[in-house]
Amino acid sequence: MKKLILPLLVVLFMGCSFPKAVMVNMPEDQFKKEHASAAVVELSESRTVYKQYNQGPGGMYKFYYFKNGRLALMDEGFYPIGATAPVPTPEH
Repeated sequence: MKKLILPLLVVLFMGCSFPKAVMVNMPEDQFKKEHASAAVVELSESRTVYKQYNQGPGGMYKFYYFKNGRLALMDEGFYPIGATAPVPTPEH
């Protein structure tokens, strides 16, 4: 019985740690509630960009771009020449 409880607890905790789904057009307020660990890395008149480290296979950073309070784009940013960490993709 004890051998069964530990694996069940591990599965339970792993199931609770997965991030919520992110969808285009998601309100920024909802994103901030569900992704409290995301940090603002750019704040301008035209957009707000959040950066969050996503654990999992190959763990990497994701950037979330909001325009007019709605999620417009999500990507992994890019590495400028000589950089060791990704930065948000520039606006076009």
